[in-house]
Amino acid sequence: MPALNQSTRIRVLLAAAAIAAALVLPPPALAAGDTVLVNGSKLSADAIAQLDERTYVALQPVARALGATVAYDGKSKQATLTTVLAQIVFRVDDNTVTVNGVAKTLEAPAREVGGRVMLPLRGLATALDANLKLDSTKHQIDLVMNASAAPQNAPTPPPIQSANTLEGTVVSVDAGADVPQVDIDVKGMEYTVTVPPNTKIQFRDTHGGVASEGTLAQVKPGDTLIATLDSQGRVLSIGDVFSGTSGTITSVAGMNMVLSNGRVITADEHATSVIVDGGAATMADLRPGDIVTVRSDPRTGKVREVVAFSPSHTAATASPSPSATTASGVEISGVNANAEHPLHVGQTLTVSFEGTPGGAASFDLSNVVLGTPMREVRPGYYEGSYVVQVGTNVVDAPLLVTLSKGGQSAHAVGPVPLNIITEAPQVKTTAPGDGARINTLRPSIYVTFETIGGKGMDPATMQLLVDGKDVTSQATKTGAFISYFPGSDLHDGRIDVRVRGSDVAGNQLDYSWSFVISTK
Repeated sequence: MPALNQSTRIRVLLAAAAIAAALVLPPPALAAGDTVLVNGSKLSADAIAQLDERTYVALQPVARALGATVAYDGKSKQATLTTVLAQIVFRVDDNTVTVNGVAKTLEAPAREVGGRVMLPLRGLATALDANLKLDSTKHQIDLVMNASAAPQNAPTPPPIQSANTLEGTVVSVDAGADVPQVDIDVKGMEYTVTVPPNTKIQFRDTHGGVASEGTLAQVKPGDTLIATLDSQGRVLSIGDVFSGTSGTITSVAGMNMVLSNGRVITADEHATSVIVDGGAATMADLRPGDIVTVRSDPRTGKVREVVAFSPSHTAATASPSPSATTASGVEISGVNANAEHPLHVGQTLTVSFEGTPGGAASFDLSNVVLGTPMREVRPGYYEGSYVVQVGTNVVDAPLLVTLSKGGQSAHAVGPVPLNIITEAPQVKTTAPGDGARINTLRPSIYVTFETIGGKGMDPATMQLLVDGKDVTSQATKTGAFISYFPGSDLHDGRIDVRVRGSDVAGNQLDYSWSFVISTK
């Protein structure tokens, strides 16, 4: 293969979407008392079980060892494990697992043992694209994530046919070329991936915003790109992972800015691109009150792109100058959207505005859903809609509208930040814990919740039942927790607790657990 630009490049033809070829692994199993290490962290003995001659590991300890987030829906028995590069969905007693939105079949399902979700170790490694190493002399299995560091003195990339995935950091993107392509750095070596027009790309924001599909134009330098290949080197799917955040600027100083949510953003004058009101700019052009979306490298956290819009900016602009006015007078006014409350799957976001007649209009939902078309339903009045899809989450994000006519453009920001939440709320902690044995007849009973973006539960919908009795009226309810202290003694034996409700977007939660009182 010839060298290009002093780095080895391999051209790969991308096809359509499906994800992840399974690793071929030996079927490891441990005896009772043996150990399991996950990414170097030793699991406690109670986090390991032998079921059907297979090694199983508990979900929560594995998540901590991987630095991953975990969510569990007790009603559907669904567990979601999210690492930097993968979102994996297991269901108890179902051997189908979903990896980055694509279903795969494992040889064994997840199980629930003593109130804990247990994952088959081999299946977990397959889903994570990890290696399992069995050391029989130490009676130990290591689950090791594939290294992302560049190998020392590696002369050439491995043959593309030998790899299950091509995963690396985006160096550059040329979406407008006759042959669209993206260059990625894989362990210190550069590959060029050729992307046929209209190829759909799966996007995921590590902070929770997930767009079901997008195009090459949405891929940015610094993102992590994952292309999954078949045995012939043909790409089965392509995914893009980035870290994003949105907010309103409260202050700017040099290369630093503070957002209204308290987050401090530090840009790099050599590596961060800044766009203000649709035109190239610098950090010095940002002002308090501007609404920004920030895109960062998911591995290093380095800020790669800052996109800002001024709520007061509705004057026409001519690319590339963000402040030029035009004789055509392209203008936007009166932006409206039914975004006062968070939206969930199946609901429709409707956006409208008044503007210069005869133009072409569209709107963006932050940097997650781009270029949604709007039509001119009557002269100077534009309207468009977006039906919320599974997996699309945006939190406190700007709604951006664009109107173009005669080579000129105007931009404006929606009246309120946008929230779309499609993932069900999760129970974070319970007290007493599931399966716990306690020696008091009046325990403090509470549940804490985890929701996308910390938006919380709707307290008005929450219900708490203890041993079948509705105690909601005696409970304390907030968006983060519900708690109850019994006014009279409970009884010895098993106590069943159930909590129901919905988050602020209307996603339902129904969770049950039990504990045992033993005072005799």
